[in-house]
Amino acid sequence: MTERMLASLSFFQRQFLGTVGINLLSLIVMSGLFFTTFVQNHEDNMVEVTQGKATLLGATSASALLFADKYSAVQALAFLEQYATTRYAQIYDANGALFAEYIRPGEEVDFWLTDFEEGLFFANGNVYVSHTITLDNENLGVIVVSESGNASLAQRQRYLAIGSLIFFGSVVLAYMLNWRLQKLLAVPVSRLVEFVRHVAEHKVYHQRLDVLRQDEIGDVVSGVNAMLDTIERHESELYARANYDELTGLPNRHMLGDRLSHSIEIASRRKNSLALLFLDLDRFKVINDSLGHGLGDAVLVAVARILSGLLRQSDSVCRFGGDEFIILLEDIERDESVEYIAGKILAELAKPLHLEGHVLHVSASIGVAQFPHHGGDAATLLRHADMSMYHAKAQAPGQIHYFHRDMETLSKQRLSLEVQVHKALEEQEFSLVYQPQINLASGEIVGFEVLVRWLVNGRYVPPTDFLPVLAEAGFMDRFSRWVLEEACMQNSAWQAAGLLPVKVAVNLPATFFNDSRAVADIMSILEKSRLNARWLEIEITEDTFIASTSSAVKSLASLRDKGVTIAIDDFGTGYSCMSYLQNLPVTVLKIDGCFVRGISTKANSGIVRSITTLGKSLDMLVVAECVETEQQAAVLKDIGCDILQGYLYSKPLCVDDAQDYLAKQAVRAQRYGKEQYSNIAFKGG
Repeated sequence: MTERMLASLSFFQRQFLGTVGINLLSLIVMSGLFFTTFVQNHEDNMVEVTQGKATLLGATSASALLFADKYSAVQALAFLEQYATTRYAQIYDANGALFAEYIRPGEEVDFWLTDFEEGLFFANGNVYVSHTITLDNENLGVIVVSESGNASLAQRQRYLAIGSLIFFGSVVLAYMLNWRLQKLLAVPVSRLVEFVRHVAEHKVYHQRLDVLRQDEIGDVVSGVNAMLDTIERHESELYARANYDELTGLPNRHMLGDRLSHSIEIASRRKNSLALLFLDLDRFKVINDSLGHGLGDAVLVAVARILSGLLRQSDSVCRFGGDEFIILLEDIERDESVEYIAGKILAELAKPLHLEGHVLHVSASIGVAQFPHHGGDAATLLRHADMSMYHAKAQAPGQIHYFHRDMETLSKQRLSLEVQVHKALEEQEFSLVYQPQINLASGEIVGFEVLVRWLVNGRYVPPTDFLPVLAEAGFMDRFSRWVLEEACMQNSAWQAAGLLPVKVAVNLPATFFNDSRAVADIMSILEKSRLNARWLEIEITEDTFIASTSSAVKSLASLRDKGVTIAIDDFGTGYSCMSYLQNLPVTVLKIDGCFVRGISTKANSGIVRSITTLGKSLDMLVVAECVETEQQAAVLKDIGCDILQGYLYSKPLCVDDAQDYLAKQAVRAQRYGKEQYSNIAFKGG
């Protein structure tokens, strides 16, 4: 019934009822709150005043009670006549007997002292207060005061009258305002709603309403127009963000995909060729890291400007992401044109860039894929151009590389190898071999270098093939921990069997020491294997000190202090910065095998001699790898190398063969004497 009645009411009537209802509810709530607050405040004030009177009278009548002077007590109470709200006051002595009292005419005592259960209470609309009269902590009596609540009642009545007037006035005002607003709002609001519905349905954000009024309705119309301006602007910005790079202003990969697909369709219909150049800046990370990302961004903007200026109007250049750009060349008549444009790009980029007070030399690597020879769709062309770019980067900075089918085969083989490496790591298919290291002076074994072997389908996969895959896949640190633990466990087992104690040398990558837990992990492995730290040698490359943080050097120093030998492997093939050697925790230098194999030449012989002299001057042991002939050994002995390693003495041995090798060497160790052998073995420790 109620729902049908409401449905039959007009918009104005429903609006009126809603407004009145809201006003009524608000007024009721507010009135209730005000009334409650008023009553509470008034009662609190009555209590405070009454207590003040009782306290004052108690103080003035204390002496009267002390000296039993009733006249003075009555005189003290008489001042209450000036307070119309005071009904009566009574003073009782210490025995509870009435001593003096004041009663306003027309009032009577309705609560005697014996009726008081507490010092303050309300009854019959009045307040009653009792106060103990003391003098020097002596209880002389009690005073009782009663105040009338008639004034509070009058205040409440006035409040209700005012509230009623405000309420009815608000109802009338709401009716008048609602009626007026109905006339002012109904027509323009209906028109506005219809316009907004039309814009939303047809997405015609360029249309606007005419502002015919200078009031709030006009402001609403202006607001709607402003909103449409904002929507139209945001639509344009969203399109730009979705299709253009914010930094360089070039089309991004999203627009590239659309343009490339469209260009392929046109080239396919016209039987034309197009080329996709995938450009990546060389060593851009160095600029970002050393000069900051702000300058790096400036370089990207400058490169974008150079590329845009080199191309024809029909060509496109896009920023693919990071420091990668894509150049789309359409209507290619000859392959030489692609090579010419790519070469021109590299030549322009090779010119010095003057940015923010810096002179920068930028180079790029470019991979090229052409339609239709290298792919028939956008995704394939992009993938092949990307693949070609990485091959160009692998050659040297500033190179151009064209896609060929063998690259895809190699890529698939690389992916397959990564899957196999992961499986081999999980199923422990790798094995360790041990190549003896021989003291040149005594001919005794002083250690083994630990090498890794991986047998797949009856063929050993070279470490140069699978180690880079392990590193790129993020498995190298895990793999290194496994190698380290296996080598330490095996060396401990040999020593427990009574074999000759020797060191095991394990090569660890630079990334291993970037982990703050590196030292703790190594010491944990030594503790687990029960191998003394002096029987472990950690081999690292020169890049460890160049690429790693200072914390890595501190980690190596900590290991050295705990007894672990630190060796630089392949010395002479990296940066070979002599100044850092004297401050590093290194006690062994290993000469790379490429110098040993060519030691018969004057140049290589000079390099080996220089490295040996350097090592000796820093009180380091010098180890030569890949010694294969007596002639090489003789030259190395003449130069002053301490330890040799290579096929001249032994190939890398499996665990059982290495154990037999140690057993045979034990006799020779006894011949030279334990003390001499120990001096040889521990010089680098």
